[in-house]
Amino acid sequence: MEEKFEQSSSIKTSSLSGQYDTVSKKVIQENPEDWIKFGLGVQDARVIQVIDTEQPTVRSNRADSFIHAEVNGRESIIHFEIQTRDSTKIPMSRRIAGYVGRCIDSFGLPVYSHVIYLHPDAGYNDPGQHVQEMDCYKILIQYKVIRLCELEGQSVLDAKLKGLIPFAPLMKPKEETSSEEWLRQCVQVAKSVTQNQLHQADYLTNLGILSGIILDYEIIRDIILEENMQESSVIQHFTQQGIQQGVREGTIDAILDVLEEQFQSEDIQTLKPILEKIEELQNLKQLLREAARANSLDAFKQTLPE
Repeated sequence: MEEKFEQSSSIKTSSLSGQYDTVSKKVIQENPEDWIKFGLGVQDARVIQVIDTEQPTVRSNRADSFIHAEVNGRESIIHFEIQTRDSTKIPMSRRIAGYVGRCIDSFGLPVYSHVIYLHPDAGYNDPGQHVQEMDCYKILIQYKVIRLCELEGQSVLDAKLKGLIPFAPLMKPKEETSSEEWLRQCVQVAKSVTQNQLHQADYLTNLGILSGIILDYEIIRDIILEENMQESSVIQHFTQQGIQQGVREGTIDAILDVLEEQFQSEDIQTLKPILEKIEELQNLKQLLREAARANSLDAFKQTLPE
């Protein structure tokens, strides 16, 4: 019974992590320049292209964002890896070494790699480097570890960094500011940086989803709806229908993440259209369990509906 409970909890966490990762990737790729300047601590940065991570040259974990940019006058690849929790099956340092190696092979450009930890309990033990200590065969790949809970959130709000504000609820608030009051402040600033009504609704929804990493759903719903009673698309997300759709999408993301973590096959992404055709959430949750215990990708494919 205890083993069954632990497996169920792990699957639930994977499902939610998939949703957080997808939203994070979307926000970063819609505002890449903010993240480049923030991550590298530079002002001279120009985005050339957001790279499609589904292409074979850079295919990797679905949460990745690769950006081709000019930094201080030099073309580079900037990589952001989103982690809700710690990487367990494959050490993060090993994963980053693989991503960096692929980028160098594919593009022949300098690579700036970052790992962003969303949950306050994650990332403590990430060494920020992959090291191979062998005479004549030494390897050192360093990357920047960013734990959002250690960042001063007020500076992000003051600067009105559009690409970072949806993550601000996960950052450190001013002293003696409760989590609920901090979320209210983040929502107010988020409203001030978005003009289009529909875009603002999506933006606030993303902020609300990410806030769910540390806050209860009821608190998020009450604060966001309190500030946006006329925003129908925001309200729709925080109704039962919206929640169900969000969980469904997160479960599909989690299935693909679990499979990629275990088998690292380029064929995994071909399963996405098949999974998206499955309407019943319960069936998707069962497939997530099958993905977690499958011995091979072919074995998992046998569990899919024809």
